[in-house]
Amino acid sequence: MIAWIGYRTETEKLEKTTMLTFYVVFLNTAVLLLLVNANLTAQPISLGLAGSMSDFTSEWFRLTGNTIRGTMMFNCFYPIMEFGMFFTMRLVFRLMDSCRLNKYETKTKSI
Repeated sequence: MIAWIGYRTETEKLEKTTMLTFYVVFLNTAVLLLLVNANLTAQPISLGLAGSMSDFTSEWFRLTGNTIRGTMMFNCFYPIMEFGMFFTMRLVFRLMDSCRLNKYETKTKSI
């Protein structure tokens, strides 16, 4: 969907992709996970939610809290892994182009 909008620069496109990914992960992890597991039968407006957990207990922290923690850890380390992956890809492609590992001439004619 982000590519379909068509931004002027790759930086702007990457920024919008990152923000959209954050919003979707936040909605799926924080909001939906809490609503599905919530037992709101004693509340005036229960919205039909009758999950298994009515309060923040040790069971909640073992099941739901562990999922939220795992998502937070993934979001913490993924940008570093992504940078390393793309840096390595660029380095390998440069080496393939300059060391003539392929049978063609270099495609880069300028700096």
